[in-house]
Amino acid sequence: MRRSISLFPAFLLLALATVGGVLGQTLKGNDCTAAGAYNLCQNLWGADTGVGSQTSTLHSAKGNSVSWSTKYTWSNSPNNVKSYPNLYHNTAKGMQLQDVVSAPTSWQWKYQSASNDLRADVSYDIWFGVPKSGNPASSASSYEIMIWLSSRGGVSGIGNTIVKNLEIGGHKWNLKHGPNSNWDVFSFITAEGDITDFNADLNDFFKYLVDKQGVAKSQYIQAIQTGTEPFTGSADLLIENFSVDVSTKGDAAAASKSVVSSTHKAASSTHTTKASSTSSSKEASTTSKHASVSSSGHASSTTSSGILAAQSSDGATTTGTGGAQSTGRCRATGSKKRSLRKRRIQRTQD
Repeated sequence: MRRSISLFPAFLLLALATVGGVLGQTLKGNDCTAAGAYNLCQNLWGADTGVGSQTSTLHSAKGNSVSWSTKYTWSNSPNNVKSYPNLYHNTAKGMQLQDVVSAPTSWQWKYQSASNDLRADVSYDIWFGVPKSGNPASSASSYEIMIWLSSRGGVSGIGNTIVKNLEIGGHKWNLKHGPNSNWDVFSFITAEGDITDFNADLNDFFKYLVDKQGVAKSQYIQAIQTGTEPFTGSADLLIENFSVDVSTKGDAAAASKSVVSSTHKAASSTHTTKASSTSSSKEASTTSKHASVSSSGHASSTTSSGILAAQSSDGATTTGTGGAQSTGRCRATGSKKRSLRKRRIQRTQD
């Protein structure tokens, strides 16, 4: 008995780590932890180009909604990204762009503190590719799609500006395009300053890239990440709430099939009930007709299909019905190879 009690807290801790992460857990190394539908990762992929430190803390995680924060200080190599502390969605991937119906997202965030010399962005990092699955920034990647909700200290995206003041998702963006390693990068950079309360449909961005920028609709979404890229400076960034979901034509068809099935079952149940009621009425009538008075003056009866006949004391026959009614832990310690970017990028001003 004592042994069971003493093991319970350890079991509970493991369950939290596996299903939703350990709330309040702070990552200090190049680590990841489960966070509801996501993994929260430090991703110190560019740390060796600078000097500094970084921690990330999981505050809450419930299904598709997460709150977390990251605190860092970085110096040296001002044009090099030092890290990408981020959330990585575990299931919003593996669907072709042509099958996406909607991808609603909501992101509320703020800098609790930020140095005057801060150079950083706050951004989505979305990956497309020819195969259905593939690690971000790998040989499987065809496109990297960034949506910058903040750009501080003059940092900018890869490539050249190809469209200015582009209106998508209720906001204005400057779109940059350029190559990096074996994939192309499209960066939608806010033209309005910090967007700290963002609610949009990512599919609007996807459709624009297919319709206007030549991205093949057969490309697969391989990953959706959200976080921040610090270059230099110090900051304490709080993500008060983040969520994203992706719905496809297959999801809509499955939902429609479920509704049709439920309606059919309801109609079938109603028909069965009516048929049963009619059958019972006919059986009662038949029983009544079969009841007769014998030559001795006593009532005799025929019992049929659960219909019970009983003789009353005065010779009357009473009928009644009988029968039944139908009625992983996600590596809380150790590096997360999938989230590490195998690249070295310089993002500079135009």
